[in-house]
Amino acid sequence: MAASLGIARSLLGIVLVVGLPSAVRAAETVAPAVAAERLDPLAQAIVDSLASPPQTTPRQLLDAAIKTNDVEAFAASLGYFNQLVQAIADAGDGRAALLANLGDKADQGALLRLERTLGARVAEVPPVVQAIRDAAALRRRDPKELAQAIEDLRSDSFKTRAAATDRLGRTGVDALPALIDLLQSSDPAGERPREIARGLVRDCGADGRRALVAWLGTPDIAHWPGVIAALDATDDDDVYEFFLAPALVVGTPPEVRDRALAALQRHAARCAPDEDPAVWQPPTQATAVALLVRRLDAVLSPPPYSTTGGARHGIARHDVARYHEAGNITARDREAAHLARDLAALNADEPQAVRLVLLTQVESLLAQVERPTPTDFLAALRGPEGVDVEAIADVLDMAVARGMFKAAAATAGALASVAASDDKPAAESRALPPAARRALVRALDVPDFALQFHAASTLALAGSDPPYPGSSRVIEVLRHAATSTGIDRVVVAHPEAEIVQALATDVSRFGYQTVRVSTGRAAVAAAREHRDTVLVILSARIIHPSAYETAQFIQQQPFGDIPPILVVVDPLDDDPRGRFLTKLLMKFSGLECVSVVDRLDSFFEPVTDPKTGVATPARFPEALAHLAGPQASDARARAARAALRLEQSRQATALLTVLAQRGWDVPNPAQYNRQRDSSPVPDTPPPADAALPQPTR
Repeated sequence: MAASLGIARSLLGIVLVVGLPSAVRAAETVAPAVAAERLDPLAQAIVDSLASPPQTTPRQLLDAAIKTNDVEAFAASLGYFNQLVQAIADAGDGRAALLANLGDKADQGALLRLERTLGARVAEVPPVVQAIRDAAALRRRDPKELAQAIEDLRSDSFKTRAAATDRLGRTGVDALPALIDLLQSSDPAGERPREIARGLVRDCGADGRRALVAWLGTPDIAHWPGVIAALDATDDDDVYEFFLAPALVVGTPPEVRDRALAALQRHAARCAPDEDPAVWQPPTQATAVALLVRRLDAVLSPPPYSTTGGARHGIARHDVARYHEAGNITARDREAAHLARDLAALNADEPQAVRLVLLTQVESLLAQVERPTPTDFLAALRGPEGVDVEAIADVLDMAVARGMFKAAAATAGALASVAASDDKPAAESRALPPAARRALVRALDVPDFALQFHAASTLALAGSDPPYPGSSRVIEVLRHAATSTGIDRVVVAHPEAEIVQALATDVSRFGYQTVRVSTGRAAVAAAREHRDTVLVILSARIIHPSAYETAQFIQQQPFGDIPPILVVVDPLDDDPRGRFLTKLLMKFSGLECVSVVDRLDSFFEPVTDPKTGVATPARFPEALAHLAGPQASDARARAARAALRLEQSRQATALLTVLAQRGWDVPNPAQYNRQRDSSPVPDTPPPADAALPQPTR
């Protein structure tokens, strides 16, 4: 910590040495330009009051810059800021301490106002204000400063205790280690500072709670008593379940168990204040397991989703995927992993508990390991009694029901490894039990291609020979996968041949292969025909069926992922009052991953302002990213997905060949090899920071 603090201070020094002279020059340049502004009487009175006596110390100069900035006396504010910057530059080795002192004493809201308004006039102002805030934050996080603040909480002086409380409160979550050490103590003289510490922990809010729960899930058992005391101090009933395992697991250190039991008792008292505390009994192990199972089930359950779209059915399928891929997934994963560990520590062997733990382990493996192997997934799906195929099938159903399609795909693939394991007789090594086969067949209907492909591959390898319910769909999924050539494909639908040609030409400049159609029926067929279809551009004029009905049919894809749809409005289609466009937007608002756009030149081509000469990039990449996520317009992500489709196409063709040899009714799989060989070779994947290329003529 001390080393990082020193490095940070050095960086602050470098930034300021480089940036302060330019800030001084900028302030000197801008101040005369603003000096001619007339001030109202109140602003003039404040400027005059600050001029006599003159402001000389850095703190006075910062305060004067803030006050004059707040009354829009920008010339005076820039002048005071100029003097402040010079004072900081003249501080030499004491610059870091001076910046930290300014940050400690200044009002944070006032600093933000100064950064926002004065920074709009002088570009060098925000770095200096940020340096003031950072220096104060770094010093507050210094272990020596935290230790001194904790010691000051024990002082008999109210002023000293108040200053220490303010210092720790400003530090926020970073003060938790020092507060936990204090809460872990039990000396009678420390009761008053411990009460202050409990209030500071409550003030940390949800961020502090998450940090404490994560800490309680680490092997740092020595600090668990203080962590439990801190969690208990939050008075948050949402942390109740995390006390169960420390209180009930055999072999827990006595101090940890006593703190956890006391926290459970206080929780019970809050929930039932009329109950006699003397008759309270800790929960049994069975009760604890039931509570943990209920909590883990809730943690692993995102908002209800819809496979057909529409807000009335819950969040859309694409939003579920984004929910699981978003940054907050880390906190959810950590909480789930913590609860799963607690269930394992309590030796929970109930079927529901075991399956939830297995699902959590698969999800954690996907989050922590970049490229897990089948062996890794088999280890994650190993329960208390070893690998249970029917339990894994239940995990597959649970993952599908929760929209955890990556975990479901991994589980489906693991079933193939289970079927091919060496610990089974050769006659049984290729046949899954009926329960597992039924779960895989159900997964074939989920509109997620990775899951469909893994389920179909497992059924082809270990689902036994047909006929059985769903066996024909295995062939259909694999045949659809085998159509990929590794090139992004866009279906362009417009009733006028000239316009559809123009749209196809425009979108092809972004590296897409296009398919041109003139009716809604043809658009649906083209979108479903090929695995590489990644986008549908649909004219609002389309008929047979209408644009809305066509979009609905496209979103009922029997195979693969549902492509996003751009509904294009022609320039003259809207009336002067915009009623046509308004009605169109309202109509399509009930469908997921559909956006209404225009086809003006600026949508597909850069536009240069004739007056300023500034070029505005084409709007198509931004519209696509907004519709289907940033990865849809990122060239590297596109290339990676295309390479994956091509590899899965080769695997599907190989599986179809094997199935044909085993007597399945499979059309000639060699046609897919010929199709791939006759297609143009995809371009080399672009660098990691590449975005969707801009069109060129």
